[in-house]
Amino acid sequence: MRASLKLTTVAAVALFSTVGCRVINHEETTGQYVDDTTISARAKAALIKDNNVKSSDFSIEVYQGNVTLTGVARTPTEAKLAVEDIRAVDGVKSLKNDVRIADADTAVPK
Repeated sequence: MRASLKLTTVAAVALFSTVGCRVINHEETTGQYVDDTTISARAKAALIKDNNVKSSDFSIEVYQGNVTLTGVARTPTEAKLAVEDIRAVDGVKSLKNDVRIADADTAVPK
């Protein structure tokens, strides 16, 4: 139940935080916007479902099916798992991996 609530919250925030901006600016059609929002929600859900990935450390941007993943991973393995999770999402055309690995100077608080 808690995971379902998290997923719903993430999806709602993703939808309402950017609703209409790209459509209004004629950057993409309404259909493309809906598709991108769906991909974004599925990608975020995939990260949430993976117990080896701290989903809150990553951000996902989607434009016309092309995903950009940013954030700071605790380990190279976590970064690799996050990339694999996103690539497995239906509708992802390409993935730009801008994830950094934490070191002593950029360590992510636990």
